[in-house]
Amino acid sequence: MRIKKIALLCTTGALLMNAVPCYAASQTMVSVSSSANNYAQIPDAETLKKDVGFEPKVPEMLAGGFKFSSGTITETYDGDVSSSAANKRMGISFKYTSDKDTAKTVSFSAEPYDGQSVKENASVSTYGDIELYYSTQYANYLGWFQNDIYYSLMDVNRGITKDEMTAMAKEIINMGTDAVNEK
Repeated sequence: MRIKKIALLCTTGALLMNAVPCYAASQTMVSVSSSANNYAQIPDAETLKKDVGFEPKVPEMLAGGFKFSSGTITETYDGDVSSSAANKRMGISFKYTSDKDTAKTVSFSAEPYDGQSVKENASVSTYGDIELYYSTQYANYLGWFQNDIYYSLMDVNRGITKDEMTAMAKEIINMGTDAVNEK
């Protein structure tokens, strides 16, 4: 009788081990982005509210002499293996170019905070009560959460240092909460 119980438990365990990964795999989520609606100049607060549904801080210039050059609206959503889109959210992605070296650019993005995770290998520093996450895994990257908005700066060419990106982030963090076009 005892051998039958052990065999039944082992069989049940083996069946569950095969069933759980299949179920979990069908729920795998990925993030996909597309962009449209180019901006040739910084939009005002009302335009941003209408276009993306929230008012992120958007500077005309970033520390180090980087000026706004173009911008897009992004749509990010999670999708499962059946290609169903869920958890759609709008955001912005703006490009800034150095006034000294036009080959140096940085991308600035913002979207409503919705459980985004930070890069696993990111180094963390703090500015006031805000944590700044810096990573160089795929590009020079700095991200932070402020007032339910996830902000990030990215340099794919790796020409902008951590200190330069941190100075940019600090300026954005210090912008007035309702100000969109502060310098």
